[in-house]
Amino acid sequence: MTLWDLQSKSHACIDSLSDTLSPAVASRLSEMGFTPGQPVICIRRSPLQGPLVVQLGDCVYSLERDIANKIALS
Repeated sequence: MTLWDLQSKSHACIDSLSDTLSPAVASRLSEMGFTPGQPVICIRRSPLQGPLVVQLGDCVYSLERDIANKIALS
């Protein structure tokens, strides 16, 4: 399951980032806290395949589908 599959108001933990992410994007996601074992909450799913709004710790992020599909959950 990926972050994009997480339903609104659901919780999960980050498992890994895809090897297909560019090094710059993977590095930035890691800096933002998208690391293995980090709990994540889906706050909102935008309509029409719009951005996914998630919370990691005290921070809230909006991710496009192509990025969210490359973050595996456990």
